[in-house]
Amino acid sequence: MMFNLKKKSIIILLIIGLIVLIIGYQFFKKDSSPNYDFVVVEKSDLLQEVSVVGRVRPSQEVDLAFEKSGKVAFIYVKIGDQATAGQVLIALDDAELKSQQAQAQAGVESARAQLSQAQAALDNQQVKLQELKRGARPEEVQIVATKVLNAQNSLVDTKINLTNVKNKAEVDLANLYDGVEDILNDAFIKADDAINKQADPLYADDTSNNPSLTFSVSDAQTKINAENQRVSVGQTLEIFKSAVNNLSNNYSDLDQALENAEGYLVDIRIFLISSNDALNSASSLSQTNINTYKTNINTARTNINTALTNVNGQKQSLAVQIITNQKNIAVDQAKVNTAQNSLAIANDELILKKAGATDEQIKSQEAQVKQAESDISSQKAQIKQAQANLENVLVQIEKIKLKSPIDGLVTKQEAKLGEIVVVNIAIVSLISKDQFEIEANIPEADIAKLKIGNLAQITLDAYGQEQIFEAHIVEIDPAETMIEGVATYKIILQFTKKDERVKSGMTANIDILAEKREKVIAIPQRAVISENGDKLVRILDENELIKQVMVETGLRGSYGEIEIIKGLEEGDRVIIFLSEE
Repeated sequence: MMFNLKKKSIIILLIIGLIVLIIGYQFFKKDSSPNYDFVVVEKSDLLQEVSVVGRVRPSQEVDLAFEKSGKVAFIYVKIGDQATAGQVLIALDDAELKSQQAQAQAGVESARAQLSQAQAALDNQQVKLQELKRGARPEEVQIVATKVLNAQNSLVDTKINLTNVKNKAEVDLANLYDGVEDILNDAFIKADDAINKQADPLYADDTSNNPSLTFSVSDAQTKINAENQRVSVGQTLEIFKSAVNNLSNNYSDLDQALENAEGYLVDIRIFLISSNDALNSASSLSQTNINTYKTNINTARTNINTALTNVNGQKQSLAVQIITNQKNIAVDQAKVNTAQNSLAIANDELILKKAGATDEQIKSQEAQVKQAESDISSQKAQIKQAQANLENVLVQIEKIKLKSPIDGLVTKQEAKLGEIVVVNIAIVSLISKDQFEIEANIPEADIAKLKIGNLAQITLDAYGQEQIFEAHIVEIDPAETMIEGVATYKIILQFTKKDERVKSGMTANIDILAEKREKVIAIPQRAVISENGDKLVRILDENELIKQVMVETGLRGSYGEIEIIKGLEEGDRVIIFLSEE
């Protein structure tokens, strides 16, 4: 019995010792073994997305400007109105063009009248040819002699008229050129006022080669542009002043002076725009001063635009006068030519009447008939030219009507009755009413991931995250757009379906599906280690030992995964965290 108790005690002690040994072994093994987390490799779908914020805009947006300057006479729309394609929105005063239309119409009618005269002359020559063949009577000779006298008188009258027309043309043109000096003087005064008065408070040392803004700006490039423009425009003003002070009476020189003045005024307008940009970036001015300076700059710009309009108007008036003079002289010269021809014909006819017809005379008269036929062809060409002049005027009349190219909504209308509009400056804007698209700027790092046709899911701030709209990329700009010093690329997306809830200007949150790969091996990106240009992954083998394997990676997912093209298989245990303590 004692032996059995002793034996049991020994067995219990052995069991307790074994348990302590096992616990101790596990404890020391745990302390000396590394800590790690792992994932089991399996195939899954891998998505690469690009997320960006964009803005909804109309798919069609047009800014309209006149091709000709002039005074606003009619305004048919206001902001918010619906316009249809072809509708006249604004029209300029057409009094001058209507006058030109009347002149061109008169030219057509005059050419047609001359054609009738040429036809009558042909008929007359044909009659004379018949008379030559038949022979003339004494009373017929007397009639022809009277024709000769009348033709002589007519030629004298047409030459006098031609001289009068030429004299009037010279006087009219001289009167216009006499006004060039006043227009250039006025333009220089406005230019000098804009630079040395209106813009003067914005610059210190503005007459030196190193002027500086009198206030601080937040944009260094804007400051550099404004100060450089001040140096350049000062030189331009001096050149302008010299040109005005040394004007020549030569018409060609005056034409060049007008052309140069236009360039000077454009340079000054650019300087004023740069000055206004500097005010927009001002960081050390009170709002009162900013408003005062902007008012001065706007006054200067208005004056410069007025001067440009005056210069352009004088150039156009001179061009119109020259064309009008040439046309009037050509018309009267044609009348002189006609009178000369009529006199020559009458003289020939008289000779023929007196001498009687010979074979040579008959042939000569036959030639006169052919000449008359040629005159008819020439007059028909004159009619076509006159009609072309009329068509040109009608085209110019159409150019003073601003028409809508689309069905859309008027978003801007800056014209005022009676004001003078400047060529190629947009005064009306329209947007399409129904179709909308999204514009967004993609950072340089993501643009290579995208291509035209990529699908996207859109949420609009106005409707929250629950309302999802579908769209796809239709356009990617090839050139960069710098935004705050960062290169970005503009893309355009179109909604897949029309939705009445979409409005212009809404903020769009865009998730673009750049690429999708199905059933590929993907692991967390943090599990991949780079060493000496190689990519490694640590895995657990069947003996719970850690070893490194070399892998080849592919697509990076948008949620922290990366595709493993080579090196891992399904079921492998990849360590994503390892801590050895």
